[in-house]
Amino acid sequence: MASIPAPRFDPAFRIVTAGNPSPHTLDGTNTYLVGHRRVIVIDPGPNEPAHVSAVLDRVKADGAEIALVLVTHSHADHLGAAAALVRTFPVPVRRWGAGPAPLTDGETVGEGGEALRVVHTPGHADDHVVFYWHAARLLFSGDLILGSGTVVLQARDGALEDYLASLERVRRLDPAVIAPGHGPLIDDPAVRITDYLAHRRLREQQVLDALADGARTPGEIVGVIYKNLDPALHPAAENTVRAHLFKLVREGRARREGNRYHRPWQRTESDRAQRSTADGGENDGGANDGAAGDRPAGPADRNRR
Repeated sequence: MASIPAPRFDPAFRIVTAGNPSPHTLDGTNTYLVGHRRVIVIDPGPNEPAHVSAVLDRVKADGAEIALVLVTHSHADHLGAAAALVRTFPVPVRRWGAGPAPLTDGETVGEGGEALRVVHTPGHADDHVVFYWHAARLLFSGDLILGSGTVVLQARDGALEDYLASLERVRRLDPAVIAPGHGPLIDDPAVRITDYLAHRRLREQQVLDALADGARTPGEIVGVIYKNLDPALHPAAENTVRAHLFKLVREGRARREGNRYHRPWQRTESDRAQRSTADGGENDGGANDGAAGDRPAGPADRNRR
């Protein structure tokens, strides 16, 4: 578990990557050390003895001490090692919505002459923040933006809208480099953020198309639009699909019945039952299913919706 050098930056910026690789964490969680003698730790990483030792060893090898611990969000692979680090260096651990001094949006935190701006960026997690190091034009992005691949969203109403707004906020910061929670440094932030926004628009259209073609549950939609996905990632993909569905329902572009979804113009079993009751119990045998607005659109029609 060697410390990974950070090209183009002076020794005020180091990375220690945890030995917790997985489909979710890529090569492992990145713990960042900012500052010279008084170090800010960003994302302590998982509570694994080998990783804790690697972080402490790197700090001591630099002749430094930990002065502050910052956390982008409370997932265990980012927060877990905090308690172990502060047993050696009893310093504040600051994160969003917890502890004696919770982080606030827009505040500046710093130690050892280095100043970082806190930006609240929900979507992946309610308590997610990023840290912008203005002097270096560097964004510590946590799980808002990854070194490769895309981010899992919360399965809650409003998560997708929050995530898109978070991306727009960090785009306005105009960082030169992104230091992600997982994966390599990103030296084309504007391109990556634009790609992330375009990817969400693509996913939204894929969800709409999957509904139009008969997929009804988040699991069925995942099976249609996530080809060759590692089975370990299916639950996470379903959460992201749910975030898209919540948005589509609110916008009136999808309807929900329990855990089943469909386009507004598609006939459902409850629609047929209600119509049968209104007709005195007679079944129309689907005679009107081809009426405009009730049938699945062909490719040309669908592109106009």
